[in-house]
Amino acid sequence: METWLKEQLTYGAKYFIPSLLKYPVTPKENERLRTLRAKTGGMIHGLCRADDPGKADLLRAAGVNWGRTGIAFPFDADGGVSEDFRRDLERLRRFRESGVKVLVTTPSVGYFLGRGIDPRTPEGEEKTRTVARFIMQQLQGLASGVCICNEIGIPRFGHPLNMDQAVRFLGVQAEAMAPFKGDIIVGYNTVGPQADQHYKMRPWFPYLDYVGFDMYIGCFFPVLTQLGIFALIAKYLWAFTGMPVMLVEFGYLAAGAPKSKAEKKAVLQKYGANSEKEAKAHIEDFLAHFNETGRKYVEKCATKGKANYVFGPDFVNHLYCELPRLVRIKGCPHTQEGQAEFYRRLLPRLEKLPFLAGMFIYTASDDSRCGICGQAECPTETQWGLCTADGTPKKGYYAVQEIWGSAGNQANS
Repeated sequence: METWLKEQLTYGAKYFIPSLLKYPVTPKENERLRTLRAKTGGMIHGLCRADDPGKADLLRAAGVNWGRTGIAFPFDADGGVSEDFRRDLERLRRFRESGVKVLVTTPSVGYFLGRGIDPRTPEGEEKTRTVARFIMQQLQGLASGVCICNEIGIPRFGHPLNMDQAVRFLGVQAEAMAPFKGDIIVGYNTVGPQADQHYKMRPWFPYLDYVGFDMYIGCFFPVLTQLGIFALIAKYLWAFTGMPVMLVEFGYLAAGAPKSKAEKKAVLQKYGANSEKEAKAHIEDFLAHFNETGRKYVEKCATKGKANYVFGPDFVNHLYCELPRLVRIKGCPHTQEGQAEFYRRLLPRLEKLPFLAGMFIYTASDDSRCGICGQAECPTETQWGLCTADGTPKKGYYAVQEIWGSAGNQANS
């Protein structure tokens, strides 16, 4: 993690500010952007985790013209085409028939390793190319876009690859897909600016159609909570890479609040400790009280000590099921009304960026349980949806509909 953070700071200092300074004199259109626009038909108004084709009417009513969804690894342990992959292709076919285009996120490195394919070896790299070619061939007539892997440049999704290995893993897949992609647009996504990854991806740009970034502000940390950050990063990427830019993930939590000291102590006691100090001193006993989802996640990610990780910035909000007081955007509380206001303020700004290929809101529906800590009451990964877990539209849905359902549909008609 220290190496990753060091590279973010080093490359960021070298390329982020200079690229922003270059932006005012950078042309706001180029041949790559014109080619992509011809394939997509205009601005992409997308929704992440649009996994149910049966809800396509609900998506279209909100002005959503693309969905983003993942697909399974294509081969089973015996080398045959997996049933999960076949089902996913059928799901894509149903989306296509409904009139909603799809951006497919391909399997990440863990699924390759799970099938005995290590992309760090010459043999594994060749098999990676074979998998990528097969996926692209199968997506013809079903998908309109591909995002290779998801946030492969961060340890959570890229482990055990370092950045150079992750970049090559992306690049060889893009190269293998290129001869077969036709009108399917292909790119990748980073977490925020990640200048190191974009810099190292430059040799592979000839095989790509866009560069993507994911951005969440006011939901995890009490810093950099201004809406202008979205446009700032998009402008930097356009000036730095010369590639069409895609906002592949963004959103805002519709619930979450600070916990009092007494409430936090009650949480600690639920896991067998009376204080953070006691929990850290007996971290294995503390973790033994976690549910299986949370315990396994900590074991996977805590490379520098479990106690430090559990009470560190990546997990502590999950532990206490809270959003600290300063973790918010001014004027946008973590409520349904605040989520709606977030979209009313941000979406018109994004529409004005001439080089932005599209944007994908996270996410279609709330989750009933956090996928990281496994707790139903944790807001951090459960309250992103434009609809509730049972599919009921929230106020955020109607705010998006107000903007995309009018101007968005006109732009893409």
